[in-house]
Amino acid sequence: MRRLFVVVAVFAASCLAGLPAIGRAAPAAAPGAAPPAASSAPAAGALKPVTWEALRGIVSVREPQIAPDGKQVVYVRGVGDFKADRERTELVLLDVGTGARRVLTREKIAVHAPHWSPSGDRIAYLASPAAGKPPQLFVLPMAGGDSVQVTTAETGIASFSWRPDGNGFAYLAADAPPKTKDAPESYVPSFPVTDEHFLTREPSRSVHVWTVAADGTGAKQLTKGAASASGAPPEWMPDGTALIVHEQPDGVFAHLTKSHTVVVDVASGMVRPIRADGEDAGGVLSHDGKRVALSLPRHVSAYLQHDVSVRDRSDGHEVQSAVAIDRNVRWFQFTPDDGTLLVGTPDGVRDVLWRYPMGGKPERVDLGDVDFGQDATVGRDGSIAFVGRRRDDPAEIYVLPPSGAPRKLTNENAFLANYALARRDRVDWQSDDGTPVNGVLTYPPNFTPGKQYPLILDIHGGPVATSTWDFGTLEGQLCQVLATDGFLVLQPNYRGSDNEGDAFLQAIVPHVTSGPGRDNLAGVEALKKMGIVDASRIGVSGWSGGGLQTSWLVGHASYWRAAVAGAGVYDWFQQAVLADINEQFTEDFLGGASPFTPQGRAALVAESPITYADAIKTPLLILSDTGDQRVPITQAYALYHALHDRGKTVSFVAFPRAGHFPTDPVGRESVLKLWAGWFERWMK
Repeated sequence: MRRLFVVVAVFAASCLAGLPAIGRAAPAAAPGAAPPAASSAPAAGALKPVTWEALRGIVSVREPQIAPDGKQVVYVRGVGDFKADRERTELVLLDVGTGARRVLTREKIAVHAPHWSPSGDRIAYLASPAAGKPPQLFVLPMAGGDSVQVTTAETGIASFSWRPDGNGFAYLAADAPPKTKDAPESYVPSFPVTDEHFLTREPSRSVHVWTVAADGTGAKQLTKGAASASGAPPEWMPDGTALIVHEQPDGVFAHLTKSHTVVVDVASGMVRPIRADGEDAGGVLSHDGKRVALSLPRHVSAYLQHDVSVRDRSDGHEVQSAVAIDRNVRWFQFTPDDGTLLVGTPDGVRDVLWRYPMGGKPERVDLGDVDFGQDATVGRDGSIAFVGRRRDDPAEIYVLPPSGAPRKLTNENAFLANYALARRDRVDWQSDDGTPVNGVLTYPPNFTPGKQYPLILDIHGGPVATSTWDFGTLEGQLCQVLATDGFLVLQPNYRGSDNEGDAFLQAIVPHVTSGPGRDNLAGVEALKKMGIVDASRIGVSGWSGGGLQTSWLVGHASYWRAAVAGAGVYDWFQQAVLADINEQFTEDFLGGASPFTPQGRAALVAESPITYADAIKTPLLILSDTGDQRVPITQAYALYHALHDRGKTVSFVAFPRAGHFPTDPVGRESVLKLWAGWFERWMK
C-alpha cells in the first residue's frame, strides 16, 4: 500500500478539519439568480438545531487501508474525549461484502498509520506505548492474539512500510539528541541557526531510513549525514533491494522546498536521485518498480500548483505528464496493472478523482454526490477504499469497485439525521477585473425566499487550498452553527485557490493580499444582488490565509459589522523572517520581492494589512496560538497594539498551544465558540 505526502498548503497546514450540510449536487447559483427554495428536508420543527454539544459527537474516520484480497478494510476511528482533552483513536476492521465491523485495538494511545502485510495475515500500525512516549511500530496478527511492539526507537517512528516478503520493515526515525559529556543534566547546549523559525529551542535533527526484521531484531540505519528523509513512508522495490525515499538537504522544515525523491540501496545505503533536473514533492512507485510518479511544481515555487509526472525509474526521463488535468494534485496512485494513474484533486467546490490511462486522456470519475477525500488506498483487484464526503454527511469510508458506483461502508455519524443541517450550494461571480470566482454559500436551515439575512464571510487559508461544499472541515462545523443562528455564510475560493487550474492559482502573484481581497469584496456585492443579504449586517472572518484576508478587508471597506482574524499574516516582513517557511514563501507569492531590498520591502508593506490599520473601524477579534511556528503570534501583538493604541474596538485572545491551530478537542471548540460568539455579540 502506498501513501503520498505532497507539499501543498503548508501555510494552512494546521487549519481546520470536520463537517457538512444538506442537499444533493445542484447547479451553481449565479449573481442575481433566484435563491433556492425552502429546504425540502423534514420539517425543521421535527429536527434539532445544530449545537456545539451535538458537534462533540462527530466521529472522525481516516486512513482506510484495503486488504490485499480486497475483502476487508481497516481504518482509524477517532472520537473527541473532552474530559481528558484528547482524541481517542482505534483501528476498526470492515468486511467489504457485509459491512460487518470489529474494533481491533482498545486502550491504545494515538493509534494511526495501519498497513496490511503483503499476504494480508497481519496489520502493522503506529501507537504510543504509554502516555507521553513517542510512537512505535506494532504488529497485530489477524488469526488472533495481541499486538506485539516491534520497535523501541528513542525518537519514535515517523512512518514505515512492509518489506515485500513480509519479513521486515523500512521505517523513518529522527536522530536522537546528542549526549553532552561532563555537563549538568539541566544544561541546554547552544546551537547554530540557519532557516529555523523564531520559536526554535533546539537544533533541527535529520530523519533517516532504518530497516528491522518483523520480530524487532536487527535494526539497521541505512542513511546517515545531513540529508533528511521526509514525507511518505519509504517504498520498497519489488525485489526488496532498494527503497524509494523523499528527502531534503537537512532537517530544517523550511528546506522542504529543496526536496526530491531518491533511490536508497538497502545493502550499501548509497543514495541516488530519480531525476537531476530539480525538486519534487514526493512520489509513488509503480507495482512493477519500473516507473515513479512524481509531484512536480508547475513553476519554480514548491508552494504553487503541482502536476504529476510519470518518470522512468532507471534514468528519470518523463513517460507521461498529467499537466492536462490542470488542477493542483493532492493524491495519486497507480492501478494494479500500472496502466492507469489515479489522481485526486479539488475541482470547483468539490474534491474529485481522475483516471489517466498511460498514453490516453484524463477522465473525471463519476462518484455521484460523493466527494473523493484524497485519503485512499487501492486493492489488488483495483478497488479503491477512500474517505468520502457529502453535503449531508461527514466523512465515511467508501469502496469504489473497478466498475460501478461507490458504496458506503460506514455510518459513523448517523445521529446527524436528527439535526436540521444547513443547505450548502455553489455560487459564482466575477471579480472587478473580470476573473471568474466561485465559492460555497451556506443557508440558514429555515431559509425563506424573499427574506434578507446577515452575511458572514468565512475565508479559507492556504492560500493554496479550496473551500468545498461537503461536510469536510472544522470550518464546516462553524458554518453549521452560524447558519443555525440565522446567518448566511459565504466561503469564497479567491484567486490563489487550487480548484480552477494553474492560471487562477498563479493570479495571486505578486498581489498576494490585495488580489484575493478584491475577489472577496466582489463576492459580497454579488450576493447583495441576489437580494438575500441584509447589507447592514455583514461580517468577515478566517484563519491563517483567511486571517490575512480578514485583516486586509476591514482596512479596505467600511461596511463590516464585525470581524474575526485568526493566525493571520498582518506584516509580511515579520512573516518572512520569523516563520518556519521564512522568506522563500514570501518571495514566491510576492513575485520575487525580497524583504531585504528597498523595492522588495515596499512591496511587502503594500500587501501587509497592518499598513492600513488606521482605516480599520470594524470591531475585530484577533486569535492566535502562542506557539504558532507557521504564522508567529508577534504579528497578532503588533496588529492588536496598532488598533488598541488608536482607541479602536479590538480584542486579542491567545491560546497556550503549540502549532498553527489547537489540536486538542477543547482548544478547537474554544476557538470556534469565540469565533461565533463575536458575531453573536456584534451582529445580532
